[in-house]
Amino acid sequence: MSEPLMRFLKQVRVTHGMSQAALERCMDLPHGTYRHVEKGRRPMPVLENRLAEWVHTFEDCVGATTEERMTIANMLSRSILDQLAVLLQDIEQRKRRE
Repeated sequence: MSEPLMRFLKQVRVTHGMSQAALERCMDLPHGTYRHVEKGRRPMPVLENRLAEWVHTFEDCVGATTEERMTIANMLSRSILDQLAVLLQDIEQRKRRE
């Protein structure tokens, strides 16, 4: 997932005074999982692996405001569209080679 999104999620977490460990407990994640995601060592879940549920749980755990939730949704949408564009370009390039 995009770096700007992860930076914003960290900002939201810190703004709401939640530690990484407390967020992991709230989200029912194994110890260290969120910390690794936030530092970019582990990817966020992908769409097939319940990304929306993961993000909504994050928002609920930190008590994200409506504005923060909208910003997260917009950033996530842009990131997904960017990834989709790359995949479509790859498909188009493969077709041209055939």
